[in-house]
Amino acid sequence: MSSSDNKDTPAFEASRLGRKDHWDSVYDRELHNYETTGDIGEIWFGSSAATKMVSWVVRTTQPSARILDVGCGNGHLLLDLASRGYTNLTGTDYSAQAVRLAHEIALSDHHIITYAEQDFLDPEQVARVAGSTGFDVVLDKGTYDAICLMPMEDGSVDQKAIDVYPESVARSLADDGVFLITSCNWTEDELVRRFKDHLELFDRVKHTTFAFGGAVGQTVVTVAFKKQPAA
Repeated sequence: MSSSDNKDTPAFEASRLGRKDHWDSVYDRELHNYETTGDIGEIWFGSSAATKMVSWVVRTTQPSARILDVGCGNGHLLLDLASRGYTNLTGTDYSAQAVRLAHEIALSDHHIITYAEQDFLDPEQVARVAGSTGFDVVLDKGTYDAICLMPMEDGSVDQKAIDVYPESVARSLADDGVFLITSCNWTEDELVRRFKDHLELFDRVKHTTFAFGGAVGQTVVTVAFKKQPAA
């Protein structure tokens, strides 16, 4: 039985949201819009989810913390942290257009933030960005959701990508590092199962809830994991 079988993977269907060429097109358009109008572009999941993530980081870490935003897009999470005094910030994305957009916005706002292209599923690139010490915090707002929709040539979801991602997170973290993820595709219990081989649940962020059919739920989930000590 594969590792994915043991973690009750939801039945995702492959989507353009999991394709690099889609995001290249999106950020090419947003880069053009920014350069012509000054609009930094869409904030995925809305500003409330982003604010809650930033507030959690500010509440639990020091401004000197080494922070990585995986799939940074336009870099808005790091911009907010930089405005609050954080100085050791890195954003990566597999879209060159996203990296260029984030870099231009940071320069315009006079913030010093490191941005780089990175395939987060490539162990060599993960090791290059993490360096010898790893990051104190790794942020993900929707990136794992997109990876879980990545199509293979036959149109099915790339299960290997879903399985590799938690390993890449663990490799990116310092020994006592924390992973903060916001997802609209996974429940908290599902995320715990997906990451349990490498990380353990540490904290959660509350979002607006809704009730339906006697059950209470959230449209998005934000949870924090700590890296498990090496055996």
